[in-house]
Amino acid sequence: MNTPSPTTRIIALNPTDAEDFEQAAERAKSIGASHVLITEDLPKSFWQMEQSNDPYPAWFIHQPGLLKIFPPKLLQAYVDLDYAERIAQILEDRCTVLQRLGMKAYYFCNEPQVLPEPFFRSHPHLRGPRVDQSNRSRQPHFSPCTDRPEVLQMYRESIQALLKRCPEVELFSFVTTDSGAGFCWSPALYPGRNGPAHCEHRDMSERVAGFLINLQTAAQERGRTIEINIVEIPARRWMRPTFLDAKAIARKLPPGLSVNNHEGPEGKAFMNGTGMENLWSNCFYPVLGIPRPMAFLRTLVQATKHPGRRKVLAFNDAVNNELNFTIAEAFDRLTPRDRIAQLQLLREVALQQVGEAQADKLLELWHIVDEVEVLLEPLDFGPVLRMGCILARWINRPFVPFPEELSEADSYYWRNFLFQAKGDEQALNLIDIQAMRMFEGWGARMLVEQTVEQIFLRLREALALAAETGQKELERRLKILRCLLINTRNAVSYQAQLERVKNAGILPDPNPVLGTRSSWDRDDLLRIAREEIDNCVELIDLLKTGEGRALDTAQHSDEEAITQLGPDLVQQLQHKITTMNAHWCDYGRLLTEPNP
Repeated sequence: MNTPSPTTRIIALNPTDAEDFEQAAERAKSIGASHVLITEDLPKSFWQMEQSNDPYPAWFIHQPGLLKIFPPKLLQAYVDLDYAERIAQILEDRCTVLQRLGMKAYYFCNEPQVLPEPFFRSHPHLRGPRVDQSNRSRQPHFSPCTDRPEVLQMYRESIQALLKRCPEVELFSFVTTDSGAGFCWSPALYPGRNGPAHCEHRDMSERVAGFLINLQTAAQERGRTIEINIVEIPARRWMRPTFLDAKAIARKLPPGLSVNNHEGPEGKAFMNGTGMENLWSNCFYPVLGIPRPMAFLRTLVQATKHPGRRKVLAFNDAVNNELNFTIAEAFDRLTPRDRIAQLQLLREVALQQVGEAQADKLLELWHIVDEVEVLLEPLDFGPVLRMGCILARWINRPFVPFPEELSEADSYYWRNFLFQAKGDEQALNLIDIQAMRMFEGWGARMLVEQTVEQIFLRLREALALAAETGQKELERRLKILRCLLINTRNAVSYQAQLERVKNAGILPDPNPVLGTRSSWDRDDLLRIAREEIDNCVELIDLLKTGEGRALDTAQHSDEEAITQLGPDLVQQLQHKITTMNAHWCDYGRLLTEPNP
């Protein structure tokens, strides 16, 4: 039996290729890491998108479940076996690296996860709950019923196949009730509490305990000991919790199994640290390489305040891995206990980075970046740049007064990547993001504009400090961040003014008398449009210069996805500019043209 060590330190990185993973794993070992996450940055399972004309699988194609990568016999006819083998080989190769280094692997995914609809048509008795968000999907998606012995057997086969190919894996984290995953009759399921009638009255603690114990037992049959923590998506105020009493479930679990970080059977903390903050959770995403040392240091401090023998460090942005490693080393050596000591630690790191003369300026720059992150929090219904610039494609879709009239040639490159499951009326509304209108109306415009203006005050200081400390590449990335914030402000402001004008029922005068001046409504709408064009021009220039990717874009055009921009973004921005310039006269159909 290979029993996990009494103290476990897990590193979650963002590797870009096999060589990068090996180098990062070696560095992780140097700071005492025992485990490395192996399921980051995997090729997306586009075959799940191709099965339906539905945007919802975008939430889980980047993190396919156990059954889809290591499919049991009953499922093999319904999944893409070539894709499964490709991912399994990547995981096996990463584990080979860890085996050579004497390290173990950490595996993360969403479970119990959606299975293909053809599988459920062939095996209707195995259909579990509907788990999609019904306002964000065009068809229902179901996970398997884990109360069925056949489903538990499928998971047994899958986990055993995984452990055979990747014996270094001994620690798992599952997220449930989100991104295409969920248990039968959970109160937090997005479509509402649902599932097959046969298991409606089964106690949730028995259901979850049975699922976890089944996996642990399957591993034990192969002479392995694994540990699993399953957690619900953190419930916001408008959401219900998945596990009404996680500690009660934990009491039914043996050691090594955990629900919402309560390990059985005593309910002690299973894991400390940042948990699973992925690249998408970075508030600056899709901008890469903006250092967040203060936020990272806070996670180190937080991990020392609670009991638990498993500690996770999520580095979040591979561009700054070395900086984070340096901070982690300094933290282990200095163990700062108050804010003054923490600032002194960061100054020591800054000193190593730029020398005595510039250390205080770099420390101030890091502090400003942290302030920007805090200022963005009120707009976080999901990180705002990700929700708007990416999922709603604010970044590359043209702002025009009649978007419904755009030709296929002017809309195909962004329309197909909107995370929008409803009709054109909502899809063409800039602020209708996944059926959430959190930035709708004049009040939202004022909130976003005020937030962005406050951030710009700080960014101006950060840009000056980056220039003074000779960090040209960081200066470029901060300017790209500024462009995305301008794009965010413009999208919300443009849609608010456009709706206001259209709802007011203003009829333009087709023949204005001499001396007619432009109205405030017209000036405001055209000003925003022109500002957005100029912003695109600046963003193009920034993307054409510098070192490495500053935005997270797919490497190939056929890998562009709802959740990731394409490699031809510069060309798309140029197309956006051309389209907006071609529609200046359309504003005359909304508002009277001046005739001075």
